[in-house]
Order: sequence, then C-alpha cells, then structure tokens
Amino acid sequence: MNIKLLVKYNPAGLVLLMVLLVGQLVWQASAQAFTARITAEFTPSRNNPNNRTFTNTTPLGGVCSGAHIVWCTNNNVFSVGTGLGGADGSTLKKGSGVSDHGRGSIYFDLPEQRVITVISDTGETAELFLRISGVAFRYGALDPTSTTPSSLLDLRGCREVYGNGNSVRPFRIIMRNDNGAGGRSSCAYEMLANEEMVVASFDFIYEIETPEPLNMKNGIYRGSSTYSMGSLGSDLDIGDELLAIRDTSLTIDFELKVNHLFALEFPPGSETAILQPLGGWSQWTDYKKVPATLRKDQHFTVSGSTNFSVNLNCEYLMPDGRCGISNGVSTVPLDVAITMPGFLGRADLGFAEALNYPLTQSFTHVPRFSPKDGATFQRRSYLRFEVNGDPIKEMVTHPGTQYKGRVTVIFDADM
Repeated sequence: MNIKLLVKYNPAGLVLLMVLLVGQLVWQASAQAFTARITAEFTPSRNNPNNRTFTNTTPLGGVCSGAHIVWCTNNNVFSVGTGLGGADGSTLKKGSGVSDHGRGSIYFDLPEQRVITVISDTGETAELFLRISGVAFRYGALDPTSTTPSSLLDLRGCREVYGNGNSVRPFRIIMRNDNGAGGRSSCAYEMLANEEMVVASFDFIYEIETPEPLNMKNGIYRGSSTYSMGSLGSDLDIGDELLAIRDTSLTIDFELKVNHLFALEFPPGSETAILQPLGGWSQWTDYKKVPATLRKDQHFTVSGSTNFSVNLNCEYLMPDGRCGISNGVSTVPLDVAITMPGFLGRADLGFAEALNYPLTQSFTHVPRFSPKDGATFQRRSYLRFEVNGDPIKEMVTHPGTQYKGRVTVIFDADM
C-alpha cells in the first residue's frame, strides 16, 4: 500500500492584553503633523514555546527613551512623543488666573479607547485596541525666571505617578483613574497664574491590546490612527486659551508581523506502509488463526504554532468515508488514525487531544488541530493504518493476492 503525504500551506487564524513600546518618532516635512510607528512580531521560539503574544520590535521612543528609561521599565510604562511640546514657546497656553481645575488650568482631556483594524498584504484583517492611559509633560512659564509652575498641586481626575523637583519647568507623568474604562477622561491641576505657559515636552502614555497571533495567518498587518491635538473638540484637548500649538495631529502607524511555524519530518521510506499482524504471521501460517488486526504505524515529527487540518484522499473510497484497499476482486476498509501528543483536535462538536484520532475523507467534517500551548516543536507523532476484524477474514480467502491502495494524507496549515 502506498501512502502519499501532502503538506499544504494555505495563507487563515484569542485576545491577550499587551503593552507595546512605541518607537522612534519621525518628523514630517509638512509641519502641523507628527508620526510615530509601532512594530511587533510573532515568531515561535523553542526557548519560549508557550508564547501566545507579539513581541515588540520598536525602538524606544518618547520620554521612556531618555533619562527616564529605567523608571519606565521598572514601572511598565510606555510612551510615544507627540511633537506638541516646544521649549522655544511654539506651543503656548495662557493661564486663567483662577484657582480651579477647569479648562483654563493645566488641563488634559484624553481620548477614548480606539479599535484599529490592521490588514495584511493578502487582505486578512485583525483588530487591536489602543488606549491613551496618561501623559508625560514638562510645563512652565514662558518667562524662565518665573516660579509659577511650583504650584502644580492638587491633581484631579488622574493620579501623578512621577514628578521631579524642578520648580521652573517641572516634569510630570500622570495616569487615568478610570480603571481602564476606555472612555474620555479629564485631568487637571490648579492654575494659580494669569500668564503665558509653554509646553516644553509632551508624550502620550498608552496601552495596546493586540490580537492573538495564533488566530492570524502569516503576513504583515498594517493600520494607522490619527489624533487631533488642540483645544475644545480635539481628540487631545489641552484646554482653553491655547495661544499657539506646534503640531495639530499625531498619526500612529502599526505594523504587526506574523511568522507562523509548521513543519513535518518523515523518515525515508514513509511513503509505503506494509500491514502485518501485531505478533507476526506465525499464528496464521502455523495454526490458520486469522489475525485480529493488520497494522502499520508511520512515525513522524511535527512542529507548529498555528491551526491546521488533516484530511484524506482515497484511491478506494468506502461509503462511510474510510479509505479502502483492494486486490481487484474485493475491497476492504482501512482504518486511518493520527496521534500527535500536545495537539488538540476537533471535528463537529468533538474536542480532544489527538491520540489515535480517526481520519476519513470528508469535505464537510474535516478535523482541525491546534497546539495546546502556543507552539510545539518536533513532537513525536504517528499515523496508524490498520484493517480490523471481519475484513481480514475476507482477505485470507484470497491467498496469493495483494491488497493495496493509495491514501493521500493532506495537512493544511492556516498560514
């Protein structure tokens, strides 16, 4: 009996919270806009087979790429610069002179969570969630001799997670207090002065929730989202009395790369399977005792990080979907099963580990398999071919003939 193995790669695909580090910002030749780029990649690793998330591949950017990198790393804080700040006074706001927490104060109204669609080169789509969870800023009076910013006290709507002691141009990192609700959120300090203030630097602190790569096909997925920056009506609203602003928008480009693994290794000679009784032919040749089973196990190794299906194509197809073998006069059914420890199989409503999992030829109920934990590497597995029970009694009535048939085993990976 000849066994043909066909491995078919076909570009198809859970959601985990993941905070990605945003990268190097690119200054645009056309003023009034700033662009940042986030890149992430999923590549299965033998050193981390349970990994189900993307790995950030973006260079450090924003406040967390400078003097505060250690603090950001230790506190799991990630930033993206906006270009809004300008120590030269290119972004200016006038204080209201009123001791309150309104739009005339040091005020930030942060945008709601966004759902961003990323699309692969082949048209596959996935969704990620981007949430601006805080801001990092350096704020001060335009007059460097003024000590007005020393009154950055009584923050409301957010919590201050970092601050330095600079009384002229103090630096602060503040975070939302809405426990990840995802809507708009306002933060404000008191404003005690009626004078022009300069935004010397400004970064977003953010979180991103990526799709689970095990549900995505191979490829590069791209998408983008733009935030307007300014006064009332802007995505990032920094309050009233905005005298000048350096940049009025920030565009964040996303690039997610999925590099799934799927590989089969069969030893030489696996294309032919000779079925024999479990204890050899002696019981038949010596005592004419009909064997209960004729079997051959074909061993192989499988490595994978993606879902895949296994189907059969039979030279001799039995009515119940099983393959058959024939001597030209009679045809008997062949049972085919696959064992792949570490992979879960499902067909219809069934779901079980792939241990002696039956295979048939089908166009509607093809079993699909998934790695139990992220990715699996070189897992020892086997295909079992056997004839059982009464069909063997039929076979032994045709001595001197050969029963054979071609069975094509099709592995179709979602890549």
